[in-house]
Amino acid sequence: MPGIDLNYFIRQANKLTEKIEQRKQELANEKVEASSGEGRVKVVVNGIQEVQSIHIDKAAIDPNDTGMLEDLITAAVNAALASSRQHMQKELAKISGGVKIPGIT
Repeated sequence: MPGIDLNYFIRQANKLTEKIEQRKQELANEKVEASSGEGRVKVVVNGIQEVQSIHIDKAAIDPNDTGMLEDLITAAVNAALASSRQHMQKELAKISGGVKIPGIT
């Protein structure tokens, strides 16, 4: 097709991919925290959905009710991961202009 420079579009796509990958590396150093049980269980994850730490208040530990503690941990982890995913999607959308690129954003 005359007038269309496919190499230009390929270069632009490569630049966009590089920017997204760079931002993902930066997100690995950003922290998102969530809690459950009125703050008795706190979970910190990074911007690429890796759990960094879990803090459990001693008041949440009841040897006779381990199910409650398991539920609190599960809830806090799920909330932190959801917040992290949302943060990552928002940050990558800034770069891609909101365009969903399969396998990248």
